[in-house]
Amino acid sequence: MTKEEAIKLLNIYGEAWITRDPDLITTIFTSDATYNDPHEPENIGIEAIRQYWISKVVEGQKDITFDLKHVWVDGENVIAEWHAQFTDTKRNVRIDMQEIAVFTTKDNKFSSLREYYKTIKTPL
Repeated sequence: MTKEEAIKLLNIYGEAWITRDPDLITTIFTSDATYNDPHEPENIGIEAIRQYWISKVVEGQKDITFDLKHVWVDGENVIAEWHAQFTDTKRNVRIDMQEIAVFTTKDNKFSSLREYYKTIKTPL
């Protein structure tokens, strides 16, 4: 995967998050992909990722911003750093998040995602 291809997928990731679009997020993952949020059970397969996105993002977040900072590519591996902010509607807090995500790729899509992040929570 080239850096340009990775950035294109990551920009779609950001757009899917900002627009809270579970159908768009599934376009960048392989059908057997894994999505690993360190605070949630691992999601295996495109439908599990879609359902995770619905429960976590669509039903629990709003006013989302996403700013891609850095992207590194080594063969089929991608590491990305971004800054995001959103309102967590379930906990009624504003989240400021710094994240590093590690992806593997296959067929020009992400085949796995492991997230590592630090958040600052501000009560509303």
